[in-house]
Amino acid sequence: MEYRTLPHGGDRISTIGIGAGSLRESTSQEIKDIIDYGMENGINLIDTVMYDSSAAEPIAQALKGRQDEMNMQVHLGAVYPSGIYSRTRVLSKIKSGFEKELKKYGADYADIGIIHCVDEVNDFEKIMSDGLFDYARKLKQEGTIRYLGFSSHSPDICRLFIETGEVDIFMFSLNAAYDFEPSRGKLALSHERMELYRECEKRGIGITVMKPYGGGQLLNAKTSPFGRSMTIPQCIQYALDRPAVLSCLPGVRSRADLEDVLKYYSASGEERDYSFIGSLPHRDMQGTCIYCNHCQPCPSGIDIGAVNKYLDLEKAGDELAKDHYMKLSKNANDCTECGVCEENCPFHVDVRSRMKEARNCFEK
Repeated sequence: MEYRTLPHGGDRISTIGIGAGSLRESTSQEIKDIIDYGMENGINLIDTVMYDSSAAEPIAQALKGRQDEMNMQVHLGAVYPSGIYSRTRVLSKIKSGFEKELKKYGADYADIGIIHCVDEVNDFEKIMSDGLFDYARKLKQEGTIRYLGFSSHSPDICRLFIETGEVDIFMFSLNAAYDFEPSRGKLALSHERMELYRECEKRGIGITVMKPYGGGQLLNAKTSPFGRSMTIPQCIQYALDRPAVLSCLPGVRSRADLEDVLKYYSASGEERDYSFIGSLPHRDMQGTCIYCNHCQPCPSGIDIGAVNKYLDLEKAGDELAKDHYMKLSKNANDCTECGVCEENCPFHVDVRSRMKEARNCFEK
């Protein structure tokens, strides 16, 4: 196992962690075996967001008596009424939900407290004005969380949090599909995203990675926006090569999934190499949305990249995608089919058809 140091505090974090979102597909005993196997191989980070809370008890049983060996990343605002995931910004529900999360795992504190899923400016402003950020700050002062962070899919929101000067870490959707954009007929790393990573490195803010496989899309040539598949070692290496990244947290459904991820450490340099992306011609990407938002601004205020991303994640089987889509302030229902986005899109995506597909997918 390889480890990286969290600058604000010095804790060593395993470069691969466990995303618990799909553990419910295993039995209780299998979940305990997965946690045991991961810890035996040096994993010391787990993110606890999941579609339902059925995996929480076996995780707690697996960690009983050795929680100091595992860094728990717990989300403020992810709640489970009737055992099913939902996101809330109601402070009383956030407080009770966080307390229930700690109780579930038999813990007195969370190593990392994450303000959950912030993707829009008005949501960020609400968090700052309605007491959620103050509550998170208080938890850190009391030692109930050791590191304060947030999760987001938006570089702009990340910068707003970073400018507070009070965050230690954040969870970000990061992979090659999200990071590349069109440039001079080929694909190049997004300047905006690379500057974000460098700024985090400069300030000593760590990044934990969600969606390192793009919800599984990158592992399949038919669904990959590149028109060819990437391997797990390539995806992991890509993420770990970004400045400030501490750990990748792929979702695992089984011990076999975790074994596949851990093969990264025995993979050769050639097997990890992802340099083919930079040589892909622009024309190979025609008709494919890579969420670059060059289509903006939308006259209706829709974050077109976010709608497309959640649509693709939903189609790939991500069970949280619909909830995140439905909480966008503007979504496909607000599309007037004006076509301005299509005039701006460098890949000639049929955005209006994608908006119709999103409506049919999420509003059914």
